Amino acid sequence: MHVDLVYYSDMYKGSVLNEQTFPGAVREAEAYIRYLTYLNGDIFADIAQADAIKDAVCAAADACHKARQEQKQGGNLKSESKDGLSMSFIVARKDGETTDQYVKRCMYQAVRTRLLSTGWLSRRGKAGCTYDHKCGCCDYL
Repeated sequence: MHVDLVYYSDMYKGSVLNEQTFPGAVREAEAYIRYLTYLNGDIFADIAQADAIKDAVCAAADACHKARQEQKQGGNLKSESKDGLSMSFIVARKDGETTDQYVKRCMYQAVRTRLLSTGWLSRRGKAGCTYDHKCGCCDYL
């Protein structure tokens, strides 16, 4: 684990996670960030941008925990009708979107703002195109 609870609470000023929820949320956040950046190498070895990376892990962990909690609770009650027993909820999840897809979307939004300027979210990889021709095969973003 590259972020500890002390960094989360003292430096990042996080308050969503506690001692019980922190390890699982951070582990999931780190795995997701590795998935997003695998083309560019080991993001957690980048000492120059360590604070941005740690903040991204903390933000993704918060987003992950909040999204999972929201889905467990079924969303927030928007309106309720007693006679017809009609209730409607505010749900941020898109129609047809699974819980895992929703959690990943929330984590991506949190990570994107912190890592976009670092170049780690580039899908081209650090080496770029390994072919000698200009086929456009690496221009998928």
